[in-house]
Amino acid sequence: MKSKILYIVPLALLLGACELQPQSGELARDMVVQTQYDQPSVAADIFSTYNTFIIREDTIGYVKRGVNPDEAYVTDANFTGIAGGYVKPIIALTKGNLSERGFIQVAEEDDPDFAVNIVILEDFSFFQTVNYLPSYGGYYGYYGYYFPVVSTYYSQYASMVIEIVDIKNATGTDYKVIWKAFIGDLYTTFDLKGKTLEAIDQAFVQSPYISKD
Repeated sequence: MKSKILYIVPLALLLGACELQPQSGELARDMVVQTQYDQPSVAADIFSTYNTFIIREDTIGYVKRGVNPDEAYVTDANFTGIAGGYVKPIIALTKGNLSERGFIQVAEEDDPDFAVNIVILEDFSFFQTVNYLPSYGGYYGYYGYYFPVVSTYYSQYASMVIEIVDIKNATGTDYKVIWKAFIGDLYTTFDLKGKTLEAIDQAFVQSPYISKD
């Protein structure tokens, strides 16, 4: 898989006043758009062989450690604080980009050439470290003089993944993912809807090979 990373101009605000390491800080300040594609398939101009696609209309997937499978999706009801919704505008913009590239949306029973999956991946990490201060007065063995210092760290990150899955050339239940776009971090952006939509457009801009022509 080849990948291409493009940083959109600063779109996010850091949460809190803690200074992060430079690399992590850059990722927190910027909404990152990374696209990957199956090089042999794109080299063979596979998109020119496609005509139709399917996509879910009202829901996008939701993956989180321990989430109930029955809750593994979100709708606009989960984003009541966002005017005009969040899920449907994302789906509409993705469909719009594909339509502009010459592809036609159809129903599942119409034997589409490829499927489009949109999923939010959420991860939460929590860990602690225990540090003992140096021995008092240079005398070793007096660790009991000081209580250990317990430091707690956590991180929460959410990214959106858009996939194009080849149905036309599937073998049995073996489907190949032709293209992926990774967009994030959804938590640190100051304008979740606006910047997500901007990032989706950017994902297609940096993927000119997604075209019927």
